[in-house]
Amino acid sequence: MKTTSALIVAVLCACHCAGQSNVVYYGTNASSISVSFVDPNLSVSAKASIVADLQICLSEWGKKTYLSLDLGADEPGLIGYLQRPSISPHYPESIDFPDGVTNTPSGPALLIPKALSDAYTNAFAFAAANSNVVAAAYEFVAFISSSNFVSLSSNALPNYILLKNKYSETITESNEIVRLASQIIPGLCYQTFYTPSVLGFYYSPEGPSASNLWLNIPSSTLPSNNMMEWSGYSVLWHNGKWVFCSWNEWMP
Repeated sequence: MKTTSALIVAVLCACHCAGQSNVVYYGTNASSISVSFVDPNLSVSAKASIVADLQICLSEWGKKTYLSLDLGADEPGLIGYLQRPSISPHYPESIDFPDGVTNTPSGPALLIPKALSDAYTNAFAFAAANSNVVAAAYEFVAFISSSNFVSLSSNALPNYILLKNKYSETITESNEIVRLASQIIPGLCYQTFYTPSVLGFYYSPEGPSASNLWLNIPSSTLPSNNMMEWSGYSVLWHNGKWVFCSWNEWMP
């Protein structure tokens, strides 16, 4: 699994970055493109924070992303698109990763709509108000991306997973999770996990409480055809820690 410590530092420090060039890198050859913002009122630090998060999304998932200007674009103000292989696993389903390319005095630039920069602004405010929870999330991702997680013992599994008992609709007891560890651990270790976007945090009524804080973690698998498949893997903040949680899928 992939170590993500460098990207974690980038996320946690993003809100304090200023004076950086608004450029992101994509593709296997590290092509670059400037970033342009529709909202004229965004601060320099807010722009830098958004660019840092965009780069986290593009660092792995974006290796098959490419710039397409030849055919132009069918939307006003756009000259092409930053083509992507699939929906970004870093973003929630309600938000699309930006792909529109506009022309600026310095050349083509990835255009960030105001709705997206507003979503980022709200996410940064959430992260600042819940810094301990957010820091714990990136520490959790670093752990599940490491060899320590791969070698996790069955007895330790209940510390990292939460399941709903299909008979009582309550939290499954630890000894039952240990019993099922041989089924659960291979499925988790088959995934490669990556640093999430700050947009990945969300509240949902699904779970053991009326309002639950979830985080969408991007993950990939490499099936036998060697075509990497991307998906999002949700984890839950529960009792002061992040855990894998399959609340919608009842126990066998």
